[in-house]
Formats: sequence, structure tokens, C-alpha cells
Amino acid sequence: MRRKTFTPRAVRLLKKISLLALSSLACAAEPPDAIPSGCGQIVLMTASDWNSSTGTLRRFSRSSAREPWVAVGGAVPVLIGKHGLGWAAGLRPIPDDRSPRKREGDRRSPAGVFQLTGVFHSGKLDGIRMPLCPITPTMEAIDDPNSRYYNRIVDRSVIAHPDWRSSERMAKIRDYALCIAVGSNPSCQQGGGSCVFLHAWSRRRPGTAGCTALPYPDLLTLARWLDPAQNPILIQAPREAAAFLPPSLRF
Repeated sequence: MRRKTFTPRAVRLLKKISLLALSSLACAAEPPDAIPSGCGQIVLMTASDWNSSTGTLRRFSRSSAREPWVAVGGAVPVLIGKHGLGWAAGLRPIPDDRSPRKREGDRRSPAGVFQLTGVFHSGKLDGIRMPLCPITPTMEAIDDPNSRYYNRIVDRSVIAHPDWRSSERMAKIRDYALCIAVGSNPSCQQGGGSCVFLHAWSRRRPGTAGCTALPYPDLLTLARWLDPAQNPILIQAPREAAAFLPPSLRF
């Protein structure tokens, strides 16, 4: 069987999504605790505490930076890291406190504020406005901290000298049939966490390796709701650490 590879257009799109995932697009002049003024959509995940492996996801929108946040739809139960949450770099600095820090392999989901950068999928999918990239047999998410491709999603077939010893072959992971890329650890700090997604929750398990999983129908609704023109972001935090949120977002 002939091995399927990316078309040139898909390669360009994959590079675009990867670069977005690795670049912090928040306005540098804004206070570190602020939600970017251009943000019109928030996906908020709150957990009961730092070590909980479950949480609740909600959606919010606003028409302008001067308007209050308004809830969209209902709350959705989610599964997060088996060991809970840990602060990770994103659109705001990691707080200087004694709370857990996200590290590669710790089975914690990243806590903080992150840009949502694109959608990956297998099979047919319509109604998506975010950058959309099909998953092929040669797509890999690199989680080897010693690789120059760490925290990148790449097409192995176009890389002459792969240097990683660990990766996820996305086409082989059922829950990645639809997933939304999260811009965690955008500067690719070694060991700071890699290749985080919002993906499907399809089976019983005690927690994820560090992603956030939700039922497929809710994931599809979320993916179709996201609008890149609204600069959508993901906020994840235990309730005790969410003091930086506007009052309308606190639960």
C-alpha cells in the first residue's frame, strides 16, 4: 500500500498551526493577569483542586472588551490529567507561588491561559472555522524534550533526520480523531510540557496524560463554535487559583 503523505497545502497549514501553538499572541503591553482585549471567546475549565482528575468546562463570549462575559450553552464534565493540574506557560507568566508546575510526563494538565490554535481531525468534518488540518498516518506529536521538534506536530515523512525517541502517532490514537490544539509552553522550554489537546473522551480511565477530554458531541459543538476572528482562549485552573478571572467567570 502506498503511504499517504500531506499535500503541499496541508503541509503549509500544519506549519501554520504548529507555529501558532508555539507563539504567544497576547498583547505584550497588557498586564499579565489580563485576558487579551481582542479575545471574544473563552473556554473555561475549572477543577475542584490541584490534584483532581475531573473538572467542568464552560463557554463564554462577549461582543467587545467593554462588555461582560455571557455564558454559552451548558456546563460539560471533562477528564483532565490523572494527577491534576500544574501551572504552565501560555499567555500569562507562571505565578510565583508554591502550586504545582507542569513538567513533561507528570500526567498533569496545564493550568493557565492559552491560545486555541487549530483543529486536527480524521475523516470528513464540516462547519469548522478554525485552521483545520487532516490527520495522516505520518503525523506525529513530539514529546521528547531532547528533540529540536519538541512540542511540535510534524509530518515525519518530510523530515530527513528525525531526532526524537518519543512521540504520539496521532492517527493511531482513537481519541485524536477530533482534537483542538492548545498553545501550552509556547517557547518550547525543555520539559515544560508538550502537545496538549482538547480531545474526545471515549472510554473509562482515571485521567489523561495531560490533555483535557470531553464527550465527542460536546467536543464537536465546541470545535464548530470557535471562531479565529474572536481570538479564542482556554483557561484552566482549580477554583482556589482562579482569582485572576473577572467576576462573571468565577465558579
